[in-house]
Amino acid sequence: MVAARRLCTSLVAAAAAVSLTAPALADNVSVTLTGAGGTRQFSVEDLNGNPLTALDLGTGSSQPFKLHVADSSFLPAAGQSGYTVSATMSNLYLKKSDGTYNYAVKVPSSELSVGFGSNPLSIAGLSLVDLPRLSIGGTLASCASPLTDLPAFALSLGVPLGSLTAGAVTALTTLCTTIGASAAPVTAVVDGALRNISNLIPTSVLDTPTALSGAYGGSFTNPSYAAGTVGAGDTAGATGAPSATSLPLMQGTQNLSAALASLISGAVSSALTGVGAPPLVAGSGAAATTAESITTKLATAGIGTVSAALGQALQAMASPDQLTAINTLFHLTGVLTPLLADIHAVTGNYYSVPVLTANPRTPVAGTYGGTMTVTFVQS
Repeated sequence: MVAARRLCTSLVAAAAAVSLTAPALADNVSVTLTGAGGTRQFSVEDLNGNPLTALDLGTGSSQPFKLHVADSSFLPAAGQSGYTVSATMSNLYLKKSDGTYNYAVKVPSSELSVGFGSNPLSIAGLSLVDLPRLSIGGTLASCASPLTDLPAFALSLGVPLGSLTAGAVTALTTLCTTIGASAAPVTAVVDGALRNISNLIPTSVLDTPTALSGAYGGSFTNPSYAAGTVGAGDTAGATGAPSATSLPLMQGTQNLSAALASLISGAVSSALTGVGAPPLVAGSGAAATTAESITTKLATAGIGTVSAALGQALQAMASPDQLTAINTLFHLTGVLTPLLADIHAVTGNYYSVPVLTANPRTPVAGTYGGTMTVTFVQS
């Protein structure tokens, strides 16, 4: 997605003093991108968060404005992971009394520039939904002989043999035979339940799901003569003029830094351990993971393994017995370091605060007008 927003800029020059009057927006565009279940919105604002309608540079001074990218439950799809924001600038031309421009008298775009303060990039209100990967483990009791040991083996899983269906008894018998006379440890890595993680406070704008950079700015060396700008009427733009200088103002890159991964892992671990932690699986309400995630993972293990036999036995049980057996046998052993693909539904506000500056040299007295175009590109 490419979206451009143009700001008309005017300049008033007296004999010795120069001032930029309040420019009006040529348009007021809110750019929205829809991802998998959420939106990303880009806007150009004043420092109070209102749509930008004026920039008054006084006597050639500087004024900041704000670029705002707002993600709301946004999951970047393929080809929609990052974005860039840049700006081009036309020359400023002397306005005639009839409102048209004298293209022979101008303040070159090279006398305007964009800079940044010491902390130009920031974030606020960051939260996300994470699909954690959990390590679980447990130890199955020995089962030397199904004929004699099966009732006790079933009870070791918390389920009386008499409560099981015929199919579950058959699957449990196969599991008993597979285990044999020695206890069998069982481990697995499974997808956990989606976790809402709010109030994430990264220590750096590089440690966010969309890492911020690109606040470079510079001088508008080559002017823009693009259609829709004041410069479009300048015949100099039709004689092979060089491309307009595009100044980088903000860049967002889909990201999972080590620091962000640690924040996510810590938040998930805190939610799943300690007092009040949810059970591993549950029929309803909060749980660390789902019975289906565990049984599917076990059942797809290699043929003839204890894990595969356990998965099949659990799948053959009625839901209440299945939940009891899983919670009796398994416990959470760890939260794996998240991957980028584990991050879902990001919500947050990303900001860049450029500062527009004019340093006109010796313009002829009068009012000048030009256009700055701010372009948002979704990659």
